[in-house]
Amino acid sequence: MTRSISKQDWILLVHQLPPKPTNLRVRIWRKLQTLGAIAIKNSVYVLPFNDKTFEDFQWLQQEIESAGGEAMVLRAGAVEGATDGEIIATFRAARDGEYSLVTGELEGVTGAIREQKRRAHLSAGRSKGYEADLDKLHKELERIIAIDFFHASGRSAALEAYSRCRQTLMTSKSQKPQDADSSSGTSGAIKLAQFQGRRWVTRKNLFIDRLAAIWLIKRFIDRRPRFSFVSDGETVKGGIAFDTYGAEFTHEGENCTFETMINRFGLDHDPSLRAIAEIVHDMDLKDNKFNRLEVAGLNAIIRGLARLLRDDRKLAEQCGPIFDGLYELLGRDEDATREKHSGKRTRSGGGK
Repeated sequence: MTRSISKQDWILLVHQLPPKPTNLRVRIWRKLQTLGAIAIKNSVYVLPFNDKTFEDFQWLQQEIESAGGEAMVLRAGAVEGATDGEIIATFRAARDGEYSLVTGELEGVTGAIREQKRRAHLSAGRSKGYEADLDKLHKELERIIAIDFFHASGRSAALEAYSRCRQTLMTSKSQKPQDADSSSGTSGAIKLAQFQGRRWVTRKNLFIDRLAAIWLIKRFIDRRPRFSFVSDGETVKGGIAFDTYGAEFTHEGENCTFETMINRFGLDHDPSLRAIAEIVHDMDLKDNKFNRLEVAGLNAIIRGLARLLRDDRKLAEQCGPIFDGLYELLGRDEDATREKHSGKRTRSGGGK
């Protein structure tokens, strides 16, 4: 089925590089690849227009000009010689190629783990090696998703391959995931009692999933939480890690960290939290699973605050009232829906 394509604005980088330094061409090309840009003509690269892509191309323009080259950044409603549909198809094809490579590597790791386990050769050292491989592939998958502007079809297969690989690795260890779940208690009250006054640890440069998780921890889980924001690979002794590879609370299957946490803490009965989880899921995983209308507005607000504050702790504090407001609004919407349906049932019953 052909997807409908709405009107798209583009940002173009047109550049001419000097012969020296000789490594400039490779350096600029690698940065363009990192940004997810595609070439539509010789030395003309394009990205879908938004504030971030515009800023990214401006930084590249400055770097090129500083090295003695020439560059222009242009916003365009159309690109000469190519339709929007053709450009979008090229973006999707580029991401599908990257997804395919990651999917293949993930399937290779999964197969290797299963074979080692079958032969009873899966030592602790090999298991750690596979953990490192999975961590590396997870980061690569997150990088591709961040530049998958038009939801390439290969994303689902890559996410499923990652989920299978992670599950295979977890079940290969002496303590199965279900053992860990059972040790944490069976009721929300028991779980909450074990998580008071704790140190919670997550990655720097907060965005929607971690920000929502911080709000959830503060409001529903830990009355006296402390937070540490660390670089990739860093740990904090005694801290509870969330939304990082290997963390106690992170992505599970198709769920983002926020969804994982409300499920694990027995909070998924709350319709307001479930609605917020749908919004967070769509923003974080960009798969439009729930098609929440709030995504665009919340995304703009958080990106604007992040750019204004440039401080994770301040950003988390400022986003708290935003989630409070969403929780209140979505709760009232749910109440109104229940009252509406209740009224319909009453009228229907009275007419019999």
